[in-house]
Amino acid sequence: MKKLLWIPLLLTVLTTAACGGTDDGPFAPGQPSQPETPGKPGGDDDEPAEPLPGGRGRSLVLYCSRTGNTERVARQIRTVLDCDMLEVEPAVPYEDDYNAMLERAQEELAAIRQGDYPAVATYVEHFDDYDTVFVGYPIWYGSMASPMQAFLYAHASELAGKRIALFATSGSSGVSASVGEARSLCPDAEFTEVLHLTQNTLEETEPRVTAWLERLEANDNDSEEPMQTNTLELTVEGSTFTATLEENSSTQALKERLAQGPLSIRMSDYGDMEKVGSLGISLPRNDRQTTTGPGDLILYQGDSFVIYYDTNSWNFTRLGRVDGVATREEMLDLLGGVGEITVTLSL
Repeated sequence: MKKLLWIPLLLTVLTTAACGGTDDGPFAPGQPSQPETPGKPGGDDDEPAEPLPGGRGRSLVLYCSRTGNTERVARQIRTVLDCDMLEVEPAVPYEDDYNAMLERAQEELAAIRQGDYPAVATYVEHFDDYDTVFVGYPIWYGSMASPMQAFLYAHASELAGKRIALFATSGSSGVSASVGEARSLCPDAEFTEVLHLTQNTLEETEPRVTAWLERLEANDNDSEEPMQTNTLELTVEGSTFTATLEENSSTQALKERLAQGPLSIRMSDYGDMEKVGSLGISLPRNDRQTTTGPGDLILYQGDSFVIYYDTNSWNFTRLGRVDGVATREEMLDLLGGVGEITVTLSL
């Protein structure tokens, strides 16, 4: 595959007008028409969509956006890379009534789970000009917005072998379910690290996009396989810190899962010493009597992820340790203090 032609990261000031609401909940309405097929939406006379051209680069930014938040991220990616960009739009435009939007969104997502995809007004004849396709969408009820799911479903064969970089916006929902949906829709594509911006971090769009693109460039030039790394990234409320993983079958299975995309975990405090949450998967156990300290990462009973900020002694599996942490105060500072949080794990 040809390398991306990354240009100097010339940043421009993003539009600072507030985007009302969030892309977390779908904004749409009315009853969508039942598509015969999610391919070319309007029949044989429809012309393929023409992306907004950039000056150079072999990348395409695809996005769908309800309130403008996802579009904001898409435009910043295009600014940095000077690449082509295209909006994916539903065949039946979403109305403005919020309650009707919620009803239609739920209907579309339920239909997709039955294999029935809504019609979209956007299709691309081929992706021959692109090595990397950026795919952006809001999170609706924990899932990828239905227009983008329909677009990927219709273009799976054209996207085979392409490098896909997902980016998503949401109010607070995690991104892991949508990553799984994208991988299922495009099983023959290669997926990169995901960028996820929540309502609390959208004001940091410019630096976050820049840092993400720099990491993608570094990974593109790095011959190390993701499965060979022992560094885990943990993101809490937009702040990222790292941990060094142990070498055992538990961490190997965790890395295999994270190679498919980030994993978000809702965690709460227990015993004034730890935050714990369900992984949603089971990992092999390597339990032994262990005394923990601030920064230790633990697997409990095979399916719970634990971050310690104080000491404890029990029979469980050690997964790793947060880098540079020695005290309770330091660990709690990284975790945002006491209280429920969402931690996103990635390689």
